[in-house]
Amino acid sequence: MPRRTHTKSRNGCLECKRRHIKCDEKHPICSNCRSSERFCEYADRFIRAARSRSSKSSTPSPVGPVPDELPLGRFADPISSSDNPPVNMLHAELFFNIDCTLRSLSEGGAVWINSSDVMQIIIATPYLMNEVLALSALHLSVVRSDDRERYRRYAAQLQTHALEIYNQMRLDVNKETCVPLFLFSCILGMHTLCDVLVHREDTSFDEFLERLVHCFRLQLGIRVVISGPTWSMLRESILKSALQNGEIMFEWDTELGPECARLLRLIEAAKLGDTITSTYRNAVQALQVSINATIRGAVKNVSGVTGWSVIVNPEYVEYLTLRRPEALVILAHYAVLPHWHRHIWLFGDGGRFMIESISSYLGPEWAEWLEWPNRALGEPDP
Repeated sequence: MPRRTHTKSRNGCLECKRRHIKCDEKHPICSNCRSSERFCEYADRFIRAARSRSSKSSTPSPVGPVPDELPLGRFADPISSSDNPPVNMLHAELFFNIDCTLRSLSEGGAVWINSSDVMQIIIATPYLMNEVLALSALHLSVVRSDDRERYRRYAAQLQTHALEIYNQMRLDVNKETCVPLFLFSCILGMHTLCDVLVHREDTSFDEFLERLVHCFRLQLGIRVVISGPTWSMLRESILKSALQNGEIMFEWDTELGPECARLLRLIEAAKLGDTITSTYRNAVQALQVSINATIRGAVKNVSGVTGWSVIVNPEYVEYLTLRRPEALVILAHYAVLPHWHRHIWLFGDGGRFMIESISSYLGPEWAEWLEWPNRALGEPDP
């Protein structure tokens, strides 16, 4: 019996081709690779384009910026090939932009991230170097809107390379590895949060929330890096001064400000049960800590925005997954923090989007609960 013929996709990613599944060809990462957290690359198209150019002319082209059709390659990878060079001109561009990227974050209060000691560690650690280059590409995808998708694709590829190297190394946490692991966790968290808040595209609120929950779960992993004896090692490292300042900034205080106190009263009056109420109480207290960290000092600190998802309890994130309205209200209150930092490329208008989307999702019957977040959209920043 003759075999039934079918049309194959010629433009799918390499991973879907390897797994013999249909690729939806979304960029920078197809849906299959995104859901299974696999490395997604359309390198076959890039290689064909490069070979096509070389067959048209035997004269080498002058050195210049890397065009969109060339493969990205890996940074600090010992394996080299003519089709996929270990370092190319794009890497040089991203490396040159690292200082601008980190300086923009240090101006937002994350001073520790742009020190010379930290840069030496970044350069000496391949998985960390790849992630910092990925953050640099993400920065360019925001500030250079004309090349948004190209730089975003590079950011996704470099982040995937970073995670591949990290997973292959299976590092034990010790005095030598604790600092790069901590830096990697923090920068990976910033990258993921920015990608969710800024690169929303035309996704629905449900899709946005799924990506945000994934981001929060990833950032909760930072707890593993800084737990137990690891924290003691970090406090004796080159990050000692920064971490001591962070401890002061994120000092846990059960005294709530007027906005968080009002929110907690509404939650307790709703009679949700001891377990749920306790989870929400912890989330609101963590939110107050993050608010304090954000507005403490002369410069509003981005660590207050990125820190909440690290110190909030995992149970709250699960209630957020279930779309419980009270959990969404707490999220809307948290969204005020990135809204205060909307001038920083890392957050953009993500805070406003969350507040307005949650208000629309819950409807007018929750207007009393969402009074402060909506009011904050029209008020000057503190």
